[in-house]
Amino acid sequence: MTIGVKNLSKVYKIYNKPGDRIKEAFFPKKFKDKIKDFYALNDINFSIEKGETVGIIGKNGSGKSTLLKILTGVINQSSGERIMDGTVAAILELGAGFNPEYTGIENIYLNGTIMGMKKEEVDEKIDEIAAFAEIGEFIERPVKNYSSGMFVRLAFAVAINSDPDILIVDEALAVGDYRFQAKCYNKFEELKSKGKTILFVSHDVDAVRRFCTRAIWLDCGRMIMDGEVQDVTSKYMEFITSCEPDAMACISGMTKKEKIEEIQPEKEFNSINRFGSDVGCIKNVRVIRGNRESDLFNSGERMEVEILVDVPEDANLSDTGFAISLKNKNGLDLYVTALHDQNMRFAHTGRNNLKFSFPVYLNEGEYTLTAGLEMRNTFPITYYDYIEGAAYIKIICEKEYFGVLRMPSEIRLGE
Repeated sequence: MTIGVKNLSKVYKIYNKPGDRIKEAFFPKKFKDKIKDFYALNDINFSIEKGETVGIIGKNGSGKSTLLKILTGVINQSSGERIMDGTVAAILELGAGFNPEYTGIENIYLNGTIMGMKKEEVDEKIDEIAAFAEIGEFIERPVKNYSSGMFVRLAFAVAINSDPDILIVDEALAVGDYRFQAKCYNKFEELKSKGKTILFVSHDVDAVRRFCTRAIWLDCGRMIMDGEVQDVTSKYMEFITSCEPDAMACISGMTKKEKIEEIQPEKEFNSINRFGSDVGCIKNVRVIRGNRESDLFNSGERMEVEILVDVPEDANLSDTGFAISLKNKNGLDLYVTALHDQNMRFAHTGRNNLKFSFPVYLNEGEYTLTAGLEMRNTFPITYYDYIEGAAYIKIICEKEYFGVLRMPSEIRLGE
């Protein structure tokens, strides 16, 4: 085991008035009932083995950053036990561990020392770190003049090149530009191939699905789910796109509306996850190849998806749409098409038939079809009915190609 927590809790005392803190120190019994306990973390348990890449997800205030600060020793837990077996490199907050008056070079040595590197080791890697950070002549200037993006570049460059056993990253990459993020994710893959342990906190579900094999979902200091990344992120997406205040209700599969009235769909879907305010609106999904249903397609062949949907009577048709997507096994959207993309709307509520038609320029593999009757007047988009796993597709190719998509192209070779 590389990382472990047992019955971990972090409690903060909430005082009604600033002076109550002093009064409690002198009269603890008298003021005991006037002080409230706030659990930033409440009885958290999990273990992470060497080489795992684990994503931690949850809304703001769920306890993610508190957990990471305890794991890295920045703060202490109120109760429970933490285990960290190996050297740790962490990027928790912008500028943490930096002296704003020092130059970039001086801060590389400072951060390297904090992470347990010897001066000789930093000497050997200084050029590699500077090259990865890509901040040019600013490397010789005080970091107080750096932008937030430059902070991230330098901090990540030091952490990633310190050869840690455990790398912990808390949302830092959200500040970097696209090119730098891609560069960092490539480095993640390199560390994964070396058997390093990575703990990655992000609000970007796609990033978690892409790079993690496992996810832990926190909400209000509680651990809601811990398991396969696809299962956990699907339930999390259901929660954040619903009006359900209780995350545990998503785990039980019964939202408030479903508890009142369970609507049975006409087709039995073998879905990964299904949720929405009116589950059952999507009555049928058929995938057509030629003139018959099929789950097997050649790459580049045309696919038709026929939908039978019952639009609720109270739906605002100007904001109501329908979308389908093809996802890979990690749950990443590879192809998405929607009524709103074509500036189309339903003409009436009640029963509607839709047909989507497109060529599937995907490389060989297995893919998931997702279908959703959506409400576009909310952000993020919410759903009347969302089925992840409305159908499952297999694509075959006559030979092996690189990449995920096989987009048609024209190549001209001149003399």
